[in-house]
Amino acid sequence: MNDILIILAIPFAISFLLSMFIIPRMRIISYNGNIYIRQKKDEAIGMEMGGLSLFPIMLISMCITMVLPHMLEMEELRQQVEPTTMRILQIIVGGAFLYIMGVKDDFHGTSSWNKFLVLLLVAVMFPASGLWINDLYGLFGIHQIPMWIGMPFTVLVAMYLTELPSMTDSPDGLTTGIGTLLAVLFLLLSIYGNHAMSTIIASAAIGVTLPFTICKRFIKRWEKTLMGSSGNYILGYILSYLAIGLTRQCGGRLPEEAIMICIGITIVPVLDAVRMLKSRVLENRDLLTPDKNQLQHRLIRTGMSEKYIPLTITLIIVGFTLFNLACVYLGVGKTVTFFLDILIWTMGVFFIDWCIAKHEANYAHEQWNKEYGREAWEANIPTETLNKKIMNFGTMGLSSDMLSGNTQEFIADGMTGFGRMTKRLFDFLISGCSLVIFSPLFVICYILIKLEDGGPAIYKQERIGRFGRPFTIYKFRSMRTDAEKFGPALSHANGETDPRLTKIGTFLRTHHLDELPQLWNVLTGDMAFIGYRPERKFYIDQIMQHDPRYAFLYQIRPGVTSYATLNFGYTDTMEKMLRRLELDLYYLKNRSWWFDCKVLVMTFVSIIFGKKF
Repeated sequence: MNDILIILAIPFAISFLLSMFIIPRMRIISYNGNIYIRQKKDEAIGMEMGGLSLFPIMLISMCITMVLPHMLEMEELRQQVEPTTMRILQIIVGGAFLYIMGVKDDFHGTSSWNKFLVLLLVAVMFPASGLWINDLYGLFGIHQIPMWIGMPFTVLVAMYLTELPSMTDSPDGLTTGIGTLLAVLFLLLSIYGNHAMSTIIASAAIGVTLPFTICKRFIKRWEKTLMGSSGNYILGYILSYLAIGLTRQCGGRLPEEAIMICIGITIVPVLDAVRMLKSRVLENRDLLTPDKNQLQHRLIRTGMSEKYIPLTITLIIVGFTLFNLACVYLGVGKTVTFFLDILIWTMGVFFIDWCIAKHEANYAHEQWNKEYGREAWEANIPTETLNKKIMNFGTMGLSSDMLSGNTQEFIADGMTGFGRMTKRLFDFLISGCSLVIFSPLFVICYILIKLEDGGPAIYKQERIGRFGRPFTIYKFRSMRTDAEKFGPALSHANGETDPRLTKIGTFLRTHHLDELPQLWNVLTGDMAFIGYRPERKFYIDQIMQHDPRYAFLYQIRPGVTSYATLNFGYTDTMEKMLRRLELDLYYLKNRSWWFDCKVLVMTFVSIIFGKKF
């Protein structure tokens, strides 16, 4: 282990120090085949390339790592490193071809046919050096793979992974950041398997890409700098070597199940590239030309702040890796795990598409919330601002006091944009899984309600939700069908002895099973698991006459459970409604992931111990 740590430290330190010195001085600009050196801070012509120094630095780092054990007479370390010499030569030769092709592409452009030939030549070096995928270790029921299948398959995998960074590169710099993250994950797997070659290459790659990623993230003048083909092809080649090399180690230095870890590490960029290729084919565009259809750009279209996108993608990749690791630990079959990966990714793509459609369809509401919301609820608002809001968005959410200019101090949502996005993702995934898990319970409740009085099992009612828009809430019916024949009445006005309750309804309400259908409201986005309890407009109008601050709750989704309900239970008088409103506004101002988790735990504990609320 000490030798591995030394092998890790040497290439990383050399690459990092050289990168910090060289990369800022190697940002060259290419424009129509002419080369420019940036002279002034604001001078930018064409494409700036920051990846020209990536391969030379890695080459220096790896070679010094190979030589140092001999120079310092470190015998044990030499025995670890020496068998990797042929692999280093493969990286050097393949990287040299890709580097030359990448430089030409950056300066003068290269045809897709020439790129294909170079990629094919470099990919063929994998089986030629004896490194090819010869076993899937039970994935799809396949174990040993014949040479005549394994070698061409390895070539295709190597070509695809090598092309991946160039296909997805864009000025946001996330391609390099993702490459750094993948190298870190492969490095951890290499250390676990005590594999010297992969450790050297992964640590050298991290050392050279990390400074570029840091500069892109924190230095403003680097915003338009691209890695360029000269850097991206090298990065893709390194990642393809790590993926194929560590897969080959499964069953030897690594357990057979490690193949699923390798798949978990690479599955997000691989599947996202497949999605991009499909869209380019359908839209008849060049397959190898980067566009604005990458995962990061789609997340921007959902309304997510750009500063949170790198963290989000990092969490997604790490999440898949940890999920596969958990499946390995629990003994889930490799094929089942792979298809679960595909299923989760597909659900994620549909969810992102839904968020994009929702965000773009609700652009007017987003604009109101962003441009007019604070103005319209602060003191001394201009009349024209309110008139503009009413004209474009209607009067929903504004009380008569607000319309007359007698406004309250604005209470803003305490949760960040990233927090709201991840909360919605959590609600979507958990509600979807819960609908499947509790489907037998749904059937039982449905049958029992129908058997008691033959009436409808599902009770539907219009409530007011986010942005003051009405939606239909679903519950298992717990009262007689004529419960409101004399007009709207609070469901808890007479407590648990309410004569309108049915026998089954009393049981369902006591154990909170009548709320189960609201999982559908959570799935569709009308509600969240944690929020404020939604009310009917009939009661909201009365509340607003006493306290117009209720309209502030329209910033967030109503919830299946709430902080106020846990403390005061359901309301049956206006006094209780106003007291609950104070707690709802406190939740609005202070809500966070930690607050939501606290409310969720308190809800489960209350249900388990039979607390009435």
